[in-house]
Amino acid sequence: MSQPTQQRLDEIQTLYREWTQLLPKLEAARQDWQRGDAIMRELATFYFGGEYRACLEAEEQGWQPDLTTQGEYSVLSEDALWDAYGDQQTLAWQWMRDCIETLDRDRNYSGQSNQSD
Repeated sequence: MSQPTQQRLDEIQTLYREWTQLLPKLEAARQDWQRGDAIMRELATFYFGGEYRACLEAEEQGWQPDLTTQGEYSVLSEDALWDAYGDQQTLAWQWMRDCIETLDRDRNYSGQSNQSD
């Protein structure tokens, strides 16, 4: 192993400082994810559980709901909820792959085997 240098120590200290500043944001992102998941469960229940279809059928029969929004698509638009569900699934898979990559790398650092038992 090479001789330690102050420059390298300073680089590592800077990275550690950045980590300590980033950690609360990562923890908040986890809480945001959990809230987003709760929202998506409710939206999925509406969409896949039959309420969405019932609303569309009622519209076809003459019901005229107020579809005014604050700038987002209406939940009765053709693909709004379907796309939101897909976005959540894509993001969940991306985060899971990133987490598995981190855990596998860290397992290698700790000296544990990377092979399945």
